Amino acid sequence: MSLRTLQRRIAKLEKGRKPRPSPFVIMCGSFDAFADATYAEVMAGKLAGDFLRILDHLREWDEGGVWALAYAR
Repeated sequence: MSLRTLQRRIAKLEKGRKPRPSPFVIMCGSFDAFADATYAEVMAGKLAGDFLRILDHLREWDEGGVWALAYAR
């Protein structure tokens, strides 16, 4: 096995070990940025105020690593 092949295999293994970002991080860069945008839309009347409770649960999921389990399926 050549050195380059071994380096590629190691890089692939290391990439597989990194945690995958949640959809919110992919869309907005961070969950906090998503929460800020969501809060602004609630204040503007574009989203119902009840969405803030949903946002709390989404934050729990994001912090708890639920997305890693979803990717594993």
